[in-house]
Amino acid sequence: MPPEWAASGAKLGFTLEVGFTDNAEQSTKEKLGGDAMMGTRTQTILPLNEPSFISVSGSEFIDVKPGAYGCQIQDRDSEQYALRWHLDFPNGARRNDVELPAERIYFLSRCWLPSSTDERMLALENARKEKKQVMSTIELTNARLNKIRSSPPAGNLLGDVVQNAFNFRHIVKLVERKKKLQSQLNGLEKAYPLDSDKIISGPNEVSYAKDGVIAVKRGSKYLWIGRFKFTELF
Repeated sequence: MPPEWAASGAKLGFTLEVGFTDNAEQSTKEKLGGDAMMGTRTQTILPLNEPSFISVSGSEFIDVKPGAYGCQIQDRDSEQYALRWHLDFPNGARRNDVELPAERIYFLSRCWLPSSTDERMLALENARKEKKQVMSTIELTNARLNKIRSSPPAGNLLGDVVQNAFNFRHIVKLVERKKKLQSQLNGLEKAYPLDSDKIISGPNEVSYAKDGVIAVKRGSKYLWIGRFKFTELF
């Protein structure tokens, strides 16, 4: 999106209810542009309401047309699937300098099937233990950083120079360690449904990431234009 897009900080928020059907979508192969994350079988998704938002002109409604959805396995150990769908917005929508383009809009998310084998249940349990250990190590690293940063000066010029050099080296090492630990934690939470605040349960014990990405497609690439949140699944 252009740099001036949403520069004012304005938001275009609306509630959209959709129905994921069991009806096979036969005409989506070309429309999806060969997105492997959609899988080889796509099905129809239907808008169930007419979303609206408030602008300077008052209440405005958004025209939404049916689309398709599909999913593809991403991680067999965690049984994580990429979940993606598209809907057509023929008239788009605009609020101040925030615009929902008048075109096909893509929604990108992920979900997890319930652990079906002892091996996968063990993998999930190990991921929970690893997360707990990583978080504990991050807390310990933060405590060490705070202790070094709050240590009193030596009280003389030479001592202060030596202490500052010593502290600087340790701070650099601890900050790098914290970055690696945070990356490890992010990887775990992305691969497994570990954070209950970021997960929402759906039918058949399937877990879904609450937050997802809204995008448009340019060639084979997605351009992010916003985010969405699941509030209820049934």
